[in-house]
Amino acid sequence: MKSRRSGSLTITMRRTGIIVVVVTGLLAVCGSRAAASCRVTNDTKYAFTVASGNTSNQRVGAHTTTTIAAGKIQGKSDEGRTISGVCKDGGDLVIQEKNGVPLLMPRKR
Repeated sequence: MKSRRSGSLTITMRRTGIIVVVVTGLLAVCGSRAAASCRVTNDTKYAFTVASGNTSNQRVGAHTTTTIAAGKIQGKSDEGRTISGVCKDGGDLVIQEKNGVPLLMPRKR
């Protein structure tokens, strides 16, 4: 005959297993959202310090390609030049200079 205690222990273990599976699934979904980023190519001679999403002090060097956090973008170079715009997750942007002004634009494919 089974004791009453071993039955409740089995139910507790099943509940714990279900909770672990649910929490792992939630972490997998939320973890992928936290890694949202966009690619920025800087075709200018200026290096920019950029704040985007919830992340500040991201560096986009001159003539480089890097990834930054998705969201609203605001950047400033050491020379005082500024850029701003918005990038969605997976976006591809380019910084180009037109008439002496750096512009943040979507990359043409």
